[in-house]
Amino acid sequence: MENQSPLKTTLLAYRKESLQQFAQLLKSADVGQFLQLFAGNFGHADKLQCEMALAVFSPGDSLENFIHDVATLKLIAKVPCLLAVVNEGGMNQVAEAKAELAADDILYLPLPPQELGKILKTYVASLRIEYKKKSQRLDFSKKAQALGAILVENGIISSVQLKKALDFQKETTNLRLGDALVSLGFIDEFQKTHFLASQLGVPVATPKQFASADLNVVALIPERVAREYHCIALEKNEDELIVAMLDTSNLRLLDNLRDQTDLRINPILGTLEDITVSIERYYRDIASHRSASDLMADLATEVQYIKKVEEEMGVEEAASAGAELGIIKLVNMLIANAVRDRASDIHIEPMEKELSVRYRIDGELRRVMSPPRHSHQAIITRIKILSDLNIAERRLPQDGRMVVKIGLKEVDVRVSILPTIFGEKCVLRILDKEAYEKSMFSLGFTEHELAIFKENIGKPHGMCVVTGPTGSGKSTTLYSALQQIKDVTSNIITVEDPVEYHMEGVTQVPVNAAIGMTFANALRSILRQDPDTILIGEIRDNETADIAVKMALTGHMVFSSLHTNDASSAIARFVDIGIPPLLLASSLNLVIAQRLVRKICPRCKVSYTPPQEMIDQLGLQSMGPDIKFHMGEGCVTCNGVGYSGRIGIFEMLNASREIKKLILKNASTMEIQDCAEKEGMKTLRQAGIELVIKGDTTIEQILAATTEI
Repeated sequence: MENQSPLKTTLLAYRKESLQQFAQLLKSADVGQFLQLFAGNFGHADKLQCEMALAVFSPGDSLENFIHDVATLKLIAKVPCLLAVVNEGGMNQVAEAKAELAADDILYLPLPPQELGKILKTYVASLRIEYKKKSQRLDFSKKAQALGAILVENGIISSVQLKKALDFQKETTNLRLGDALVSLGFIDEFQKTHFLASQLGVPVATPKQFASADLNVVALIPERVAREYHCIALEKNEDELIVAMLDTSNLRLLDNLRDQTDLRINPILGTLEDITVSIERYYRDIASHRSASDLMADLATEVQYIKKVEEEMGVEEAASAGAELGIIKLVNMLIANAVRDRASDIHIEPMEKELSVRYRIDGELRRVMSPPRHSHQAIITRIKILSDLNIAERRLPQDGRMVVKIGLKEVDVRVSILPTIFGEKCVLRILDKEAYEKSMFSLGFTEHELAIFKENIGKPHGMCVVTGPTGSGKSTTLYSALQQIKDVTSNIITVEDPVEYHMEGVTQVPVNAAIGMTFANALRSILRQDPDTILIGEIRDNETADIAVKMALTGHMVFSSLHTNDASSAIARFVDIGIPPLLLASSLNLVIAQRLVRKICPRCKVSYTPPQEMIDQLGLQSMGPDIKFHMGEGCVTCNGVGYSGRIGIFEMLNASREIKKLILKNASTMEIQDCAEKEGMKTLRQAGIELVIKGDTTIEQILAATTEI
């Protein structure tokens, strides 16, 4: 075929209106110069003859039929380039089934016409490069020049830009033409990778392949080789190893990999960023697993002995096992890796036949390692030694803490040991000082919420209460408030169970119920310590609540937490545990309800228009038809999950004059809620929807966090 002639392209859709809408978008994208468009029929997909097909999926279409028809187009009709086009509102359906789609790529609408045109032109040029490669054999030294000529012929770059790139290439040692074009900004990494893949006749590695690689497969290539040559093994199929690399024509590298792995190497192209991120992630995990395996092999005899006489092992034997060099390295590695991965907890769980290690990252548990079952007692003993616990006691729960220094960073670790039928389970809570030292400006408050927060924590007396379930960030909010008001003129005392983070300039008292040091007893003693501000870890009973309220009434500033679903329910909870409405109305300044939701990964974030039913359900009709939601498609950076990090949503009930009147009348929770909303309070659901519209999180995260409210 002639390079200048438009590619025969077929548009397919299940409904006429879907076809017409997309055809109109293509017209706006001005693709007529390189695409010759025809309307097709999914019913005759197996007989379709064209060079490119654009299969459109719209909300209401059958996803099962779409998957089948796309497979027919690609595998039976053998369409060279097949792109699935997903109309607004269909993203969630297709994203969940994208692994089953046989399409070369998925385009989620809406896309700006200019961006859509660039993507389609890239695929057209890639096809033409493949055709040119098949039609004539080119000398290896002329490949770069041929590539440049084809890009000029297809309008990707101009002749002047090609000349500049070739001159730049001559000035720079070992630089390919594609890299020169990217460096000069004439094309981007997406275009370069696809053009190069077409020229070399190799596929492009997908984000799914990078995110789901098996550690055993990655480990087939030594880390030194992977880093030096920018390559990583992704899949192994019998005697074939699929390796993503920057230069698939490096015959010396391919021969070396074949000799080292004793497998047939199938090279595919990957971008430098994807390969680098994957190497960092996978080889650190491989090193952790390998270290665990090596040290277990070294300790096999001694650990096996521990297992056989586990119930009878004395204190000296336990201490000796915990002090083994290999065990020390393993425990250090578990904590260091958890800090590196931003984990909040480490779970070491003995099962009947295995030992499981899981990290809680962004609120979700993820299995990271499975050391040999017989290493369990030695690991637990080492943790007990570090946290000053009784290594001989295995029948009762124990709690302790340790401080671990990783590089220049000190990490507080809270330890909880719990006896189970298969041995002691250990949970290590990693307390991030940086999180607790956050200023109130970085908590995630809106300007309106921040103004309310600053006003109330700056008052000389009264009570501020934070509510929410375990793990919703209550402690971080309370510590941030203390950081803001802390100075040498104030006496700040905290009573906590346990003390989560040591703060400079603050007196912190741990609760110990076993010896009678309860919240209530500690608070009575604190009153004789001349405090200005008191932080009570949690109000659980009438006695603690009564003392807290009386402190707030007698000139002290009191911060505390409470377990309720929303801010308004906190008032009913106080009344329920015996606080008279008169005292509560006089002492309460502010109630904050909060949740943590996962943030969308910024690298793979895409927008979509939600279905009308969801807009109606959330009450967003007033936002108009152009409202956009966002989601993460899953990429190398976020390990394919589409989320990275967490952010808070807040509901702030300011105890105004009207709210205090309702408390005095012993009004219902609903009445208080209605009054607060009239005064400008945003509910958790409303605050969450604002984050969704801003593109910070997904509607699924907000619905999951606020369904019980």
